[in-house]
Amino acid sequence: MAVLEWIANEHAPVPAGLIAIAGVARQLLHKLQMLAPEDLSSLSVVASRDLLVVLGPPDILPWLDGVQYCAPHPQARDLWLPTHTSTSLSADLVQAALARRLGVQPMLLLDEPEQIIPLGDAAYLSADLLLWLLQELE
Repeated sequence: MAVLEWIANEHAPVPAGLIAIAGVARQLLHKLQMLAPEDLSSLSVVASRDLLVVLGPPDILPWLDGVQYCAPHPQARDLWLPTHTSTSLSADLVQAALARRLGVQPMLLLDEPEQIIPLGDAAYLSADLLLWLLQELE
């Protein structure tokens, strides 16, 4: 059962991150290995067993089929949403409700699969971290 109603975002913001789920996550890690070290170090990552969120400048974020792009909401900077969609509720109210329940930190709210991903502990990417993540996804 959906908790929030999601609507199409008519004015998609510039991406500041991307979301890769399951099999696409491994492809993303291989694509990230091709980046120059200085570009790689400008990115950060939040990872779980079946999801990667990479945050950073839009001109460095790789473009890859199967990923979703995300950005902070313009009126609620600690609430990140997929760029193609938004909630039907006011973003500042959603951010305040999440902060009351989970603490104040940036968080990504996904529509599909519907979940909340804390972004406050994102780790800066390095070649060593990429290798470790690739090993963990095997």
